[in-house]
Amino acid sequence: MDAFTMVIVACISGEPNCITSRINESVFTTAQACEARIDDITRSMTLEFGRRPGFKGREVTYDVSCMNRTQLAQKLGIVTSET
Repeated sequence: MDAFTMVIVACISGEPNCITSRINESVFTTAQACEARIDDITRSMTLEFGRRPGFKGREVTYDVSCMNRTQLAQKLGIVTSET
């Protein structure tokens, strides 16, 4: 079964660039398994941002996607893959 990859984009108000992270775990064999980890990961990221003096009190918005290999390739515009 194809594993899923979680792509997280975190945008902090007032910052010109967003922070991206790609998390690929072998236990993500369904979209539901991937989505089940979203709250834990975004909560942890929010706590980390809150510890940084420059980010404290700023709004953080997240865009999270759980995609399998085919969906990820389509989203990134990859036409062919060797894997």
